[in-house]
Amino acid sequence: MERLGLRKLTIQYGSTTVIRDLHLSIQDGELVSLLGPSGAGKTTILKTIAGLLPPSDGKIYIDGKCVNHLPAEKRDAVLIFQKPLLFPFLNVNQNIGFGLKMRHVDRKTAVRKIERILEITGLNGLGTRKIHQLSGGQQQRVALARGLILEPAILLLDEPLSNLDPGLRGQMRDLICSLQTQTKTTMLFVTHDQSEALSISDRVCLLLDGKLRQSGTPQELFYHPADQDVARFFGCDNILPCQTFLPEQSPNGRKELFAIRPEDIEIRTNNRNQDCIDKSWFNGTVEKIIFEGQLTKLTVSTSPGYDLTVLCRRPSFHPGQSVYLRFPKERIHYFQEPPEES
Repeated sequence: MERLGLRKLTIQYGSTTVIRDLHLSIQDGELVSLLGPSGAGKTTILKTIAGLLPPSDGKIYIDGKCVNHLPAEKRDAVLIFQKPLLFPFLNVNQNIGFGLKMRHVDRKTAVRKIERILEITGLNGLGTRKIHQLSGGQQQRVALARGLILEPAILLLDEPLSNLDPGLRGQMRDLICSLQTQTKTTMLFVTHDQSEALSISDRVCLLLDGKLRQSGTPQELFYHPADQDVARFFGCDNILPCQTFLPEQSPNGRKELFAIRPEDIEIRTNNRNQDCIDKSWFNGTVEKIIFEGQLTKLTVSTSPGYDLTVLCRRPSFHPGQSVYLRFPKERIHYFQEPPEES
């Protein structure tokens, strides 16, 4: 069952088109991430779905019903902002139950729902606290609880982890996954952080330049990018011509390109005594080394004039050192180079 459908959604500010002809379908129980750089229009899409902004063109469907004409309060969608918008004069229980009160849910049912949501969000014992008595992570949990308790057709999450420190961010990410599994709530999660999107999602939708460039599982986008821009967004800057590096893979002289992820390039010292070096290896020179904690990033120049990015663990290389490089065939991803403009 489709919970959310966007059909040719277009959003304009004056003469500027922010989103153009966006098609998106989210099924019941899915956790889908809308991923893209800052300024890509992700939050604008959420606000339009929620009814806070009007679309310039296209249709928005929630549970199969077009909601373009409905005000925000009539749409079965809840938007949770980056900064929790909680009532400071209400305690935790009252904040969480506010939506139920607006829907005139009877007190007994409301209390039961609040008790359950406090338990699954890890807020037990905090129900009578005021908002200023909570940490940032606890406030974000209250915001999540307030949205989930309404059991919306779709929960819209606008970068809810971005204001948290790294350790707490990981805990909240795991909590969102757990809550989604327990409640079966359909979620659209907006983020600019690819690691968040890859780790939390059933499906990732990448938004670049106002267009949906690729939609698929996290593994599909990471290992099988649809084009060079998608590859680069996921940290693969090694976009190279087949004719230069893999001439046997470029039949009929076609100008094909391929990508190889930095962590997939094999690298070893240039030692002529190594019998295992064959024609699949080629020479390079280490130009720069950047230590990034678990991995070290190397910039390696090659004789054809291309610089490669290589990631490896605990390398024993140094700038200026000659090395051997190899591209494992099973790790190569091919692109068709776009035609030249006449």
